[in-house]
Amino acid sequence: MTQFVILILLRHPLHWQTRYLRVVQSLRTEQPSGLDTGGVRFELSRALDLWARNSKLTFQEVNSDRADILVYFHSGHHGDGYPFDGRGQILAHAFFPGRDRGGDVHFDEEEIWLLQDDNSNEEGTSLFAVAAHEFGHSLGLAHSSVSGALMYPWYQGLSSNYELPEDDRHGIQQMYGAPEEKLWAKIPGGPPPPERPTTARTTTTSVGTTYRPWRTRPTRPNHYPNDDRPRRPDRYPQKPDYRTERPERPEDRPQRPHKPHKHHTTSTSTTTTTSTTSTTTTTTTTTTTTTTTVRTPYTQRPRHRWTTPTPKNDKPDKCDTSYDAISIIRREIFVFKGRYLWRIGDQGLYEGYPAEITRLFNLPENIDHVDAVYERPDKKIVFFIGKRYYVFNANNLEPGYPKPLTKLGLPESLEKIDGAMIWGHNGRTYFFSGSEYWRFDESVNHIELDYPRNISMFAGVGTDIDAVFQWRDGKTYFFKGKGFWEFDDQRMKVAHEKQKLSAPFWMDCPPELETNDVESYPRKSKIMASNNASSRSTFFLGIFFIAYFNKYL
Repeated sequence: MTQFVILILLRHPLHWQTRYLRVVQSLRTEQPSGLDTGGVRFELSRALDLWARNSKLTFQEVNSDRADILVYFHSGHHGDGYPFDGRGQILAHAFFPGRDRGGDVHFDEEEIWLLQDDNSNEEGTSLFAVAAHEFGHSLGLAHSSVSGALMYPWYQGLSSNYELPEDDRHGIQQMYGAPEEKLWAKIPGGPPPPERPTTARTTTTSVGTTYRPWRTRPTRPNHYPNDDRPRRPDRYPQKPDYRTERPERPEDRPQRPHKPHKHHTTSTSTTTTTSTTSTTTTTTTTTTTTTTTVRTPYTQRPRHRWTTPTPKNDKPDKCDTSYDAISIIRREIFVFKGRYLWRIGDQGLYEGYPAEITRLFNLPENIDHVDAVYERPDKKIVFFIGKRYYVFNANNLEPGYPKPLTKLGLPESLEKIDGAMIWGHNGRTYFFSGSEYWRFDESVNHIELDYPRNISMFAGVGTDIDAVFQWRDGKTYFFKGKGFWEFDDQRMKVAHEKQKLSAPFWMDCPPELETNDVESYPRKSKIMASNNASSRSTFFLGIFFIAYFNKYL
């Protein structure tokens, strides 16, 4: 067995904190499969140099057996739980940065490995190509969904003058910096920064595996979560979050002319008697006259006025309500309930709230609630209402919206989204509804394959949540009813089984004395976080725990 050693100063379990990496080569046993030791060293050096040329990383070969990253040639079962299968299919695997096996690269010794000048065997595999890919994992990069990228999860031979593709270059530079001093800085008056790359660092998988393309493949490439990417500056300055208030409409408008109503006729009879008297003859003549008169009565009747209905007094009580949706928008917390919203900034709850949602966002006037809201990585804001979704650029609705949820790859049978968030643990977008959740690929605007999955993976949260979001402290919060759970992203379960009341924590309301858990509330100090997201403490839980994330989330 031949051992090649890469020495890296390890200070963080998620990625290498140093940008100066010392490469150590140490031959422990006989050379693998009869390969020339010098040729193997040369191919590994070329693979490392590919990453060094496109980042601020520097590699140096030194004599030392103290190392954090080891390169082995193994066969079959070799003690890490990921056995090789002999010649074909599985070529190599690598562990992401971390302690113990973190960063290690293992090659299948039974493969036919080709060095730079050896192209005689068509069944052979380029050591340089596989090593370059696996070193990407050792440095913290996940698999890419971009066909042709070096980090694409299927083996593809590389030419001798191979240059790192753009997708991989963006990924490595986001973690370790570009060779130049500036990386994607926004130039005043210039074009916007390039799109977010699909290759990114990860902590949710323990091992990346490279396969041969001529064996049966899965029907989709592996999608691995990416972790805590550096955030670009906002693409637009913060604008006022409201529109000019509309003048109040008068309660009484000019009255319409009253149309006469048709009524029944009224008959009046008048009788007249005339008497004529003569001295000789007495004759009595009686004449009866009947007169019928039709008239419109002028009795007082109710008047019909056209007035504006009195607005419903449906403003929610901030200290006694559940929430429909919560999201971080422009680094502030937006809390939605019914037709209204609150805004919570660094100094706490803004005065004058709740305000109608339509005063800030140009949604239909007749909406009575929103189901879920989140801010995308490109700073556009997505509202979910029933079976449709709306996309806003600042306060303005994008052309062509709303669109049906099916445009995102969600099923036709889905009635609504309960919650949406970008999970800071891996930088991916998640949608929740009922007892299921989906992971959404922002780069292709579609639900990822192999979803939905059961929400029970988020242990302790339960089904039919009301809202979910991640605060700037990096912690995730799930809401249901008038309470919430803080979620432990590392252990994948709620941090406390019993809910805490939302109102004292988020709205600075007086705590209910009979509630046992309000005494632990951080109160305003929690809300008044600084603009810079605080770094959360992390600890390494082991390779197999990380593999659990990759398999099930």
